[in-house]
Amino acid sequence: MKKGFLAVFLIAALSIALGLSACSTGSEASSDNSSSPSTSADNAEKPKAEVDGSEYGYAGTDPIEAAVYKYMAEDVSKHFDKADASIPIVNIVHVDYTNPDEVLVYGDFWVDNYNIEGDTLMCVSGGDFPGVMHVSKDGDGYTVSSFDMVGDGADFDPSAKQLFGEHYNAFMKAYSDEEARKELRTITVSDYVNLNGLAVTQYQDYGWEPVKLYK
Repeated sequence: MKKGFLAVFLIAALSIALGLSACSTGSEASSDNSSSPSTSADNAEKPKAEVDGSEYGYAGTDPIEAAVYKYMAEDVSKHFDKADASIPIVNIVHVDYTNPDEVLVYGDFWVDNYNIEGDTLMCVSGGDFPGVMHVSKDGDGYTVSSFDMVGDGADFDPSAKQLFGEHYNAFMKAYSDEEARKELRTITVSDYVNLNGLAVTQYQDYGWEPVKLYK
């Protein structure tokens, strides 16, 4: 089930209209960073390059991963109210390098938007957008060219099975592991704070205790 920007906008707008909790800690979906994502294609190698992910909390060197972070922080986040910082949670469960000009990235993708209040990043909006991203060559780098998103409600499970195929179980494990997702979130928010030299020591969701960041 292929969906693009319109689907992202509609789901984001629906979440806001219904007053649903959009920040990550208090919701059910989750991610798993306990193991590395699988890959496919014979002799495939992950491209590496110097990338600057400070604007979205990416501290790695993989330009394909960086493109996913950038897409979540810049494209998906804009459908929510503007905030001081947009920080993704990217939990990749599989990467298909069969076509090096259009790499497929399967995962559970979140973005949370924060305002800086003293030494705290206060989460004000955000949401979960699981699915498959098409990441295409763009000059010397990569960009997300399209995004096939899992449906919601009654469409969730059949669309997830269709999109993830043999990786469905890995996706569901990531999607249902709230503790692993919270840890991944804490790492990413800590990277964002450290990369940008912010005087922030914690993040917080409304109604929840603040979470201390890593130095």
